[in-house]
Amino acid sequence: MKRAIRNLIIGKNNYIDSWTEYRQVILSGHFALIAITVCFIYTLIDLSWDLYRPIPVYLFCVGMLSLAIGLHRRGKHCTAYYIIFPTLNFVVYLFAASEAPATGAYILFLPIALGAFAVFNYKQRFIAVNLAALTYSLFVLAYFGDFSILPKRMYSEQELMANFLINFAVALPTSILAIYLLISLNHHNGRELVNSNRMLKKLNEELDRFVYSTSHDLRAPLSSVAGLINLAKDNENPQEVKRYLGMMENRVNTLNKFIKDITDYSRNNRLEITRERIRVHELANEIWEALKYTPEAQVITFKNEIPEDLIIHSDTRRILVILSNLISNAIRYHDLRKEDPYIRLQHHAVNASHSFSVEDNGQGIAPEIQKRVFDMFYRGNESSQGSGLGLYIVKETISKLAGSIHLNSHPRKGSTFTFTVPAQ
Repeated sequence: MKRAIRNLIIGKNNYIDSWTEYRQVILSGHFALIAITVCFIYTLIDLSWDLYRPIPVYLFCVGMLSLAIGLHRRGKHCTAYYIIFPTLNFVVYLFAASEAPATGAYILFLPIALGAFAVFNYKQRFIAVNLAALTYSLFVLAYFGDFSILPKRMYSEQELMANFLINFAVALPTSILAIYLLISLNHHNGRELVNSNRMLKKLNEELDRFVYSTSHDLRAPLSSVAGLINLAKDNENPQEVKRYLGMMENRVNTLNKFIKDITDYSRNNRLEITRERIRVHELANEIWEALKYTPEAQVITFKNEIPEDLIIHSDTRRILVILSNLISNAIRYHDLRKEDPYIRLQHHAVNASHSFSVEDNGQGIAPEIQKRVFDMFYRGNESSQGSGLGLYIVKETISKLAGSIHLNSHPRKGSTFTFTVPAQ
């Protein structure tokens, strides 16, 4: 039922990114649907009493509120608000002006004023204030004035009590809906503030490490290249110069990899997630084609066991970064002394998620450092040539996709990185 109402208000295939705006749209839609239902009920009652004069007014109100829901479905939410709340005020005024005060029709002005403050945000507070002023003005006009568009209705004592109970039964839950939304928004904003503070603390810590490690990892290769250039200048042996050039190339490649890692880290934090059709088998083969000519990879067997017809809907760039880092890590830390060095990729469907594993029979990772391999700039040993960013970027990228990653490794036997991403 809840989903059916949601689909009726904003459309089955339409989505609202902001949780706050979504709740505001749903609340205003509830108000419109309740008012439409009340208008239809009064239409049936008046038709049974042979009262035809109010019917066009009810139909006008239903038409305006239906138009507002149509605007919600087209994403024009603010315009829908401008229609819903003046129309609701007009509807309640019609009832309140044509009935005796004892029916309690005036109570319905209260949830409308509360609803206006709930659906308009702080920047639009003056609109909410003006709508509240309109509500108050119509209340005064209905209570103290004699003018009424609808014919005056006369009720018996029992009918007055029944109308009061009905109006109260409508006003109370709608008021609660508006107040509950305000409480929910306050709680949500408080939770967002806590999360933002936690993220800010995390970013500050990462920034401190980033500045320190970046200055070292950028300067070290450059200093090394500068030293090798000086050695090459003073050396007339072509073989020695060639060796120096090879060492320079190695340092430049290390620097280039480090800059690429920084770029991947920046893009993951900055770029929005896109949803695309990804043929993961083909993507993995493309990654291997780019890596297989490195010296370490030429003796490794690449076993791509991901189904060729598998298509997932996710962010291509981020999936590429994840697989590239995991495969290149498996190459870098392989054990080339083994008879059959390999890297195996597999896929498993897990409920509403896709699970991928990158397995190797390489060096493995010691248990005492497995919890730290995903830390920023962490290197397992001093001889490591990596930037210390690769697995950290993998973890952050998977987290951005609302997924998870797990490591299973045994020293001298190999490692398996398994990451899971949502199917939708």
